[in-house]
Amino acid sequence: MEPQWRQRRRRVRALLKPLPRKANVRRYPVVKWFADFAHKRPYLWSFKNAPMVRALYIGSLLAFLPSYGAQILIAVAAAFLGRANLTATVGLQMVVNPLSMGPIYLATYTIGTWLIGLLHIKPRHAFLDGALALVLGGLLLGMATAVLLHGLWLAGRYEARQFRQRRHAEAQDD
Repeated sequence: MEPQWRQRRRRVRALLKPLPRKANVRRYPVVKWFADFAHKRPYLWSFKNAPMVRALYIGSLLAFLPSYGAQILIAVAAAFLGRANLTATVGLQMVVNPLSMGPIYLATYTIGTWLIGLLHIKPRHAFLDGALALVLGGLLLGMATAVLLHGLWLAGRYEARQFRQRRHAEAQDD
């Protein structure tokens, strides 16, 4: 039987397969224009702690903002500017898709109107207040998601460290 960590790694790789990687970045329609630029920046492809944490926060914040249609382009630019992992930043944009867009934007609007009421912001124009509610709700929901993902990332790193220590101890015993 295959070890549990290999099964987990295989599942993660299957989830990440369609996303841009250093090896296949030239295949993507818009990103291929930046391929040479991207190849010279290793942080875009690094799964080390700093680029991944930045990617989790940038990607989560952008995912819930009302920018559907341009969100992947914005995520690519934000990954370059924020020195974040490109794969994770773009992957987080897939949270909002045509099937989940309605419930997510309804939730962000509801949270945003609650925040507007909490902050006592006076209504000026219905359209602008609706857009402000979407942005404020998206920022709050995105930040909450980012904190949750950061906690999961830290828990996964802790588990991986514990696994390496156990494996090292077993190798020492043999």
